[in-house]
Amino acid sequence: MKKLLIVLVFLSFGSIYAGGYRVALQGQRMLGMAHAGLSVFNNAETAFFNPAGIAFLDRKFNLSFGVSGIMSHIKFQNADYNWAYETDNPVGTPVYLYATYQATDNVSLGLAVYTPFGSSTVWHDWAGSDIVNDISMKVFYIQPSFAYKFSDMFSASASLILAYGGVSYNKNINRYLTGDNGEKTNAQLDSGMTSAAGFGLSMAFKPSDNLSFGLNYRSSVTLDAKYGKAEFNNVPAFLSNTLKTTGFSAKLPMPAELGVGISYKPMDNLLLAFDYNYTYWSIYKELRIDFKNGLPPSIANKSYQNTGTFRFGAEYQLNDNMFVRAGYYFDQSPVTEGHFSPETPSLDTNNYTFGFGYQMNKWTVDLSLLYLDGKERTDYTFVNGEGPSAHKFGGTYVGNAIIPGIGISYSIK
Repeated sequence: MKKLLIVLVFLSFGSIYAGGYRVALQGQRMLGMAHAGLSVFNNAETAFFNPAGIAFLDRKFNLSFGVSGIMSHIKFQNADYNWAYETDNPVGTPVYLYATYQATDNVSLGLAVYTPFGSSTVWHDWAGSDIVNDISMKVFYIQPSFAYKFSDMFSASASLILAYGGVSYNKNINRYLTGDNGEKTNAQLDSGMTSAAGFGLSMAFKPSDNLSFGLNYRSSVTLDAKYGKAEFNNVPAFLSNTLKTTGFSAKLPMPAELGVGISYKPMDNLLLAFDYNYTYWSIYKELRIDFKNGLPPSIANKSYQNTGTFRFGAEYQLNDNMFVRAGYYFDQSPVTEGHFSPETPSLDTNNYTFGFGYQMNKWTVDLSLLYLDGKERTDYTFVNGEGPSAHKFGGTYVGNAIIPGIGISYSIK
């Protein structure tokens, strides 16, 4: 009986990591325009959106930094069992820092520090506690770039990507098992910080002052957590010799991304931008967790699908100092049917963005607001693996988020 229980416990860790979902909050100026920045070359945010475009910046040095506040709300309901729960998520605060420098007439250098993937979800005393109680994942990229301007119309860039990240995760062993103190038996897993490397390639084409094109590719990066730690709390006495602290290893892939964009100024004070981003989520086929105490590995089928996102944005210049922005994009969930997990409830979303900028000589302040409206989704997934011992858990999920942000930019001629 003990052996069977332990096998079920570790098989249930098959969904420890949610795969990381894309956090598209890497620049307040471009966020006001639905993050459609692949062909807009106007400040240091270009170091993220299209490093080749930094060769077209008209100032020698550019600096941008900012932060967003993520306030999300998710509801879950299962009518069969009359379950209804809501998340209580902490406010997330992804940050970014960009800098560019024109070394010569043809050579420009860039540096981008940002958080492209991450999640934070908390469920309290709910029916899915044997899947997740809370999870927090943060991934940071550091991306230095080299851009070369071949002509007044064309430039290209190569980048190195250094990724750092970690995950903290808590779940109950099941909904009923308690320790001798009456508290639920739970597992706490921490991956520790781990690192990996990738690369980026981009091109920028500017045939006129009113028309620009951009292309950007970021490679996949796989974080390899070799020294994870699993601890068990409130363990009943009869399991004290088996539910002991142990190590684990697991790999978490960050998908590659390819984007193309076009921007056009039909008049001097109006800028229109369109981007298409394709994310290669299919790299996340399964999650394998190897434990260091002799137990068999846990292997969970994820079967993520590649996704595409269309982005439409506009900026209108009110006067010499003030700008207003707006945009829209539809974001498709990479989670296929039967694999939905409440760890990071990934829904198809309609996204509406607004922005305002005020320029004061060398300084610019940009404000943004993103409203994310998640489409209702009903899905069921197997918990504790698949087979005679597995059970289905699921229901209907719906959610939304309000994300304000502020950014500061500085530039020198």
